[in-house]
Amino acid sequence: MDLAVGPGEIHALVGENGAGKSTLIKILAGVHQAYAGEVRLLGERVDPYGASLPLSFVHQDLGLVDELSVGENVALVAGFPRQAGLIDWPRVWARAREIYLAMAVAPPDPRLPVGALSAASKAVLGIVRALARQARVVVLDEPTAALPEPDAAHLFDVLRRLRASGCSVIYVSHRLGELFGLADRVTVLRDGRRVRAAAMAEITPQQLVEDMLGRSLELHHAAHPVENHARPLLAVAALENAQAGPVSFQIGAGEIVGLVGLRGAGHEAIGRMIFGALRPRGGEIRLDGTLLPAGEDVAARIARGVALLPGDRGRESALGGMSLIENLLPSAAIGGQRSWRPLLPARERRRAQAVLDRLDVRPRDPAALIDWLSGGNQQKVFVGRWLEAKARLYVMEEPTAGIDIGAKFAIHGLLADVARGGAGILVVSSDFEEVAALCDRALVIGRARITSELRGPGLTVDNLVAHASIGAGAEAGAGASGGG
Repeated sequence: MDLAVGPGEIHALVGENGAGKSTLIKILAGVHQAYAGEVRLLGERVDPYGASLPLSFVHQDLGLVDELSVGENVALVAGFPRQAGLIDWPRVWARAREIYLAMAVAPPDPRLPVGALSAASKAVLGIVRALARQARVVVLDEPTAALPEPDAAHLFDVLRRLRASGCSVIYVSHRLGELFGLADRVTVLRDGRRVRAAAMAEITPQQLVEDMLGRSLELHHAAHPVENHARPLLAVAALENAQAGPVSFQIGAGEIVGLVGLRGAGHEAIGRMIFGALRPRGGEIRLDGTLLPAGEDVAARIARGVALLPGDRGRESALGGMSLIENLLPSAAIGGQRSWRPLLPARERRRAQAVLDRLDVRPRDPAALIDWLSGGNQQKVFVGRWLEAKARLYVMEEPTAGIDIGAKFAIHGLLADVARGGAGILVVSSDFEEVAALCDRALVIGRARITSELRGPGLTVDNLVAHASIGAGAEAGAGASGGG
């Protein structure tokens, strides 16, 4: 493949999971050695595998140390300046401030612990650390995957200032909408090869999707009409804990409801109280009309037919170093058998193979390790895990964060099939585009309360952004409830 990035340019690199983006980045980083071809930097032929180059990489996992200060995190990359054999702390703080100011960004207190920063400020710090190595090219891998819209907009402003300073940016993202108005050019990969290189002004979102997938794909609202039910599948009344509430709402059988808000609005806590992972301090949860005890644990909720797909798949879903079988069927409760019965390996393998085939997981080898799979294929495995549990209610946190558009539509299709089968789905998300495309209704959370409900023609990205932004600054006490 070929890739050409100009000076002072933001160059988008897009493609499905497995298209070759990560391999290309690892070649540039010197992790892998290219079999053929060449890399040129400022016109000179270079060998990333054998030389240290002015290239820096900012990954989804920023690698920051929350317990250390902003200045210390920068110095971990740039080195600690010394005087008389001791660390020169004034120079540590000054260096961090200088890099921020060079980007025309107001620097935080360099002595502030990183754990006290917002998600957007941490993303900016990741770029500051990259520039501490005097990088001429910065590679950003999904920098906005975990950022709500306002934080992402702040990061985009920083990237434009970086471009204006003459630094080049290779920007890897699955959120195609954010590329227009940010990137100057785009390279599209499919099956390890470049299929398009063009100016962003010369291409449409539809063309990007078709290039990535190798086929046309209709982009439409996937929601479906749902009848009102006298008795909802899920009924939440005045539910609250220290992080959220009180909130009241309902979900009908076969309905997909979005619980949406800016990061930190409290919607994550609501879903976890329903699953039993967080304990409420007040309110009621009823499933199929049955009151669920407030102190019930996760195992009891799973037995009642409640499932949770965590938003942090690396830490809370993946069983690292284990096979796809073990990740699909990690317990007797999810596997659909009693805990005292012996495991039947041949039966488990057949079940796992059926799920991998149905979800088009690549590779489809049940013995393959989960670590070998791309993010999108891992997420399909974790969705498949809960489909095997045949739950009545699915709580899905950020179900397609950081995965490509093909995997995203595949998972949306799976969730729509589950809803058509009569289950209820609660999508807990800060991705307004996903909620608008997938959900029948959306409950907007602001300051830990439900501030508005959107449905039908009113369920649009613009309305979600407006209501979430207004709700975030509204006085607490607003509430809403919706019937299934």
